[in-house]
Order: sequence, then C-alpha cells, then structure tokens
Amino acid sequence: MLLEAALSTNSAILLTDNGPQLWRWVETRLYRKLKKSQKYIEQIAIDFISKRKESLKQSTTTKNEVKSLLELYLSSTELDMKDVTGMAVDMLLAGVDTTNYTTSFALYHLATNPEVQNNLYEESCRLLIEPNSPVTTDILSQAQYMKAVLKESLRLNPISVGIGRILAQDAVLSGYHVPRGTVVVTQNQVSCRLAEYFNDPNKFQPERWIKTHPLYKQVSPYLVLPFGHGPRTCIARWLAEQNMHAIILKVSMLLSQWYRPMFYELLYLQKYSVLKILDNPT
Repeated sequence: MLLEAALSTNSAILLTDNGPQLWRWVETRLYRKLKKSQKYIEQIAIDFISKRKESLKQSTTTKNEVKSLLELYLSSTELDMKDVTGMAVDMLLAGVDTTNYTTSFALYHLATNPEVQNNLYEESCRLLIEPNSPVTTDILSQAQYMKAVLKESLRLNPISVGIGRILAQDAVLSGYHVPRGTVVVTQNQVSCRLAEYFNDPNKFQPERWIKTHPLYKQVSPYLVLPFGHGPRTCIARWLAEQNMHAIILKVSMLLSQWYRPMFYELLYLQKYSVLKILDNPT
C-alpha cells in the first residue's frame, strides 16, 4: 500500500503541476486522489513517530549515545510535531521507490550489455570471494567499476528530471532575463544525453567514469546530479548509494549471467521512469 500511495502521489503531483490548474478553484478527482494518497503516507509517518516517542519515554539514553535522525528531530526545541511529521513524510515519499527504480534501471543496463555485466562479475568475485561474504564499507570503497555502472545508469535514466530552485534575485540565463521568484529547473535529464558533453551519449559505457580508462573524459561535475547539490542535496544520498551499491555488487556475483528478457522492454517514461511490461511484445 505504501508503494501504491507513493506512486499515486508522484503521478498526481506531476499532473496537477503541469496539467490544467482547475484544482486551485475546484476539488477535482485528481486532487482528491492526491489528498487521499498523501493522507495515507502522513498517517504512516504519524504512527512511526508515536511509537518512537513512546519507546523514548521508556528508555534511558546517555548524552554520548548516537541518536537516529528521528530522535534528533523529536529532541529539538526548534521543531514542532508538524515539522517532524513533514520531514518523515518527505523521507517516506522520496525514499520508498526511488532506490527501487534506480536499481532496476542499472540491472536492466547490465542485462543488455553482457560485456559490462562480465566486467562487473569479475570485480564482484574478486572483492567478495565467497557468495556469502558480507558487503562491507571497505569492499564498497574498492568497487570502482560497480560505482561507474551506477553512475552511468543514473546519467541515462536519472530518477529526477533535474534540480528545481526559486531564484533569489534576477538573473540572465543564455541571454534571457529571468526575474526573481521564478522557478528554474536544470534539466540534467536532457543535458546528460547531449553529444556536446558526452561521446555516444545514448550508449551505456561505465568506463567513461573511470579515470584510468581511455574512454574517460573530464566533464562538468554539475552535469550528473541525481541527488541534487548544495545545502538542499538529498538528505539520504549516502544511505541510498550504499544500498544500491551493495545490491548491484551482490546480484552481479550471485547471478553471473542474465540477459534481456524476451517479453520486457525498457520504456523511458518521463511520467514515472519505470520499467513497463509490454502486453503484445514484437
């Protein structure tokens, strides 16, 4: 249900933001759908917060004990429950399906590029040694090819179209005057596929991110920003990357060879950025 509510919310947000704005004056069916989905996610957040508050009352903690992010929020005198709930909802909404989609895209690219898949398999076997070997932070720090695989997948299929910011002051962009208060979106999704920045921009080449490889080419660090940038960068970036790195490395070792399924095709939908199963494959 949480996954369904997150998908319903994200799709409704897209349509209400970019479609007819009737919902501003009349509660449309789409707007009611959005409210229902968000209310469901909010209630889950409230339930988690309530349980954590009760457990904190019954536990004894020391000053030096490491606290979770939620515990830090609850202990803050500058935040009220509305703030804490809002942050919890943001984390649920932003994290419940984004890593799933991103990992799925990476695995798809591996399945359609056997040579890349084999290179990653060799790296995973070298680092993990045994199928049951734990994926430690030390191992992840050495898995350079695996990191390049994920970065290349994020270049081709970023989970977000770009970074949106409200201009604090007037600006001139490409000769156009953009007034203060305007929402500007960077559209990294587009720039990451431009030939002026990348050779064979639509080709999956993890080697382009490995400095010692002939295909490596220095590009602007602001081209590929799937987690945002600056003070408002994704708060769970390091956790998300670690989870995806561990999954991809482990899967590549346990499943040494897999190929593009006959009845599946990758459709890059700007609406949802998901894998879609074709009803009548050709």
